[in-house]
Amino acid sequence: MRDGSVLERILNRDEEPKDLPLALLQDITNDFSEENKIGQGGFGEVYKGVLRNGALVAVKRIHINVNTVDDKLFRREFSSLWKANNHQNVVRFLGFCSNMYQTRIAEAGSDEFRLVNVRERLLCFEYISNGSLDKHITDELRGLEWEKRYDIITGICNGLRHLEEKEIIHMDLKPANILLDDHMVPTITDFGLSRPNENSHTMGPRFGTRGYVAPEYDNAGKTSVKSDIYSFGAIIIELVTGFMGIPDKNSVLRRWRHRWSKPPTLLQYQQLTRCMEIAVRCRQQEPEARPSIMDIINYLSKSESTDVHTGQQSTYMDDDMFGIEPLELHFTLDDNKEMSCSVKLTNRTTSCFAYNIERPSQQYTTRPGKGIVPPGCDEYLVQIIVQRQDRALQATQNGDKFIIQSTKVSNLRDEDITEHIFHEEAGKMVDEVNLMVEYEPISGRDPSVPVEAVSPMILHSN
Repeated sequence: MRDGSVLERILNRDEEPKDLPLALLQDITNDFSEENKIGQGGFGEVYKGVLRNGALVAVKRIHINVNTVDDKLFRREFSSLWKANNHQNVVRFLGFCSNMYQTRIAEAGSDEFRLVNVRERLLCFEYISNGSLDKHITDELRGLEWEKRYDIITGICNGLRHLEEKEIIHMDLKPANILLDDHMVPTITDFGLSRPNENSHTMGPRFGTRGYVAPEYDNAGKTSVKSDIYSFGAIIIELVTGFMGIPDKNSVLRRWRHRWSKPPTLLQYQQLTRCMEIAVRCRQQEPEARPSIMDIINYLSKSESTDVHTGQQSTYMDDDMFGIEPLELHFTLDDNKEMSCSVKLTNRTTSCFAYNIERPSQQYTTRPGKGIVPPGCDEYLVQIIVQRQDRALQATQNGDKFIIQSTKVSNLRDEDITEHIFHEEAGKMVDEVNLMVEYEPISGRDPSVPVEAVSPMILHSN
C-alpha cells in the first residue's frame, strides 16, 4: 500500500525531502496524463500532482536521452535543489524518484529484439500557482504596475544572493524559469543546467537560451556567478520595458510617466533609473565589469534614500504622449461576419500629434488609418474593422498586433502625413504603441490557457 501521506508530511515540514515511490507519483499525476501536464522543456515534462488532502505539487519527469542518460544533469539538479532548499525565492524541493525498468527494442536490420534497461528520473517540488514570469511581461503601458515589477526584481535578487551563498550557478536564468505565486512573489526554478561555483569550463555541448546566455559561456564555455548576473540584467530590462535590448532611459521614463497619469514620485524615479542603470552594467561583455549580486542589492536599496540627486526629474513632470484606449482589441470567433471596435485617441498636451496605424495584415481596415489629433482633444475615434473570414483563420490571428506611431507636428494636414514623418531624428521623439488582438469564443473567453516552456537550445558543440 503506497503511503500517500508522505508528501503531505513533507509539505507540512514534518519530514525532510526523500526518495518517493514511483507508484505514488503516478497516482497523484493520474499516471502522467496530458490533462495534468503543465509544462514541457528540452529535458522533460512537468505535471501537476494532487494529494489526498487537495494540496498540489509539481512533478518533473526527466527525459532519458544522449544528454541525460549519464545522470550528470540529474545529479547536479538534485544537489543544487538540496543545498538551496528552504528560501522564499527558490523553488521548494520535496523529493525525488530514481526508477529502472526494462523494455524491448528492435535490432537494426533484423526481426530480433533485445531487452534494455531504461532509467527514469523524477523530481517533486511545491506547486506555484501563478505561472512563469514570461507570461506576465508587457511593455510600460499595460500589465503589472511598477511597484509589483520592482518587488519581483528585488525578490529575484534575494534568490540569487541565496544561490551565491550556497555556491550554486543557475546557468539558465530567464523569465520562463521564474515562477510567481498568488502574491506575485518570484521563485527561481529549473536547476537542470546548474552547477557548483567552480569557475569551470564546459567542453561538451553547451545549453541555454539566446539573449540570456553570457557571452563567455556562449563563446568559450566559461562559467561563474557572473554568468547569472548577465542573465539577470536581461530580465530586469524586460521587466522594466517589456523588451530585450538596451533601453533608451528617456523614452522609458516618458512611457512610465504616461502610464502613471501624473509625475513620478521621487522613489519611483530613483527605482526606475537605478534598475535601468544596473541592468546595463549587468550586460557588460566582460564578466569582471559586471556587478556582484550584493552590489546590485546595495545599489537598488539606495533608491530609498531621499538625498540622491534627481536634477533631471523635472524633465518628466509633463505628460507629452497622446492617449490610446484600449490597448487590447477583443473580437469574437464568428464565421463570415464583419466585426469592428473603436479605439479612442486623446491629446491632453498643447501640441498637435500626427499618427499612423500599421496593420498586421490585409484582413484589417482602419478608419482613419492616419491623421492629426489637435491639442486638448478628449476623443478622436478610430474604427478597427475585421473583414469576413473563416473562424479557423481568425483563431490563428490571436497575437496579431497593430502599431500606432505618433509624433508632434505643426502646420500639417492629414493628407500631408507620410512615412518619413515617423522616422526618428535628433531632437524628435517618435512613439510606437502596440495594440494586441485577441479572438474569443462567442460564449466568452476560453478559460483554458496552455502552459508552455521554452526549450533550451544547443548553442555550440566542441
